Amino acid sequence: MIYYSPRQKHCAICDNEALEPLDLGENGQSLPAIGEVLADPAASRWMKQSLSSALTRDPVDAANDADLLARLLDKNCRDALSQS
Repeated sequence: MIYYSPRQKHCAICDNEALEPLDLGENGQSLPAIGEVLADPAASRWMKQSLSSALTRDPVDAANDADLLARLLDKNCRDALSQS
């Protein structure tokens, strides 16, 4: 399963615009459990290693760092896409 950012306009692989973004709001859609992600063969090695590493840290620090990382990667992606 691929989770799309609510701000993502199209799939980077196939350019499909009919995306169903992961909404962390109150619509009832939920994130998979950590164990599900770690056991998912479709999850990237990077994701599994990052998640496992984060679980050994203070959860507040790990969440804050992950939020900043996500924002930096989102900006980097947008900058790269705007140049093409």
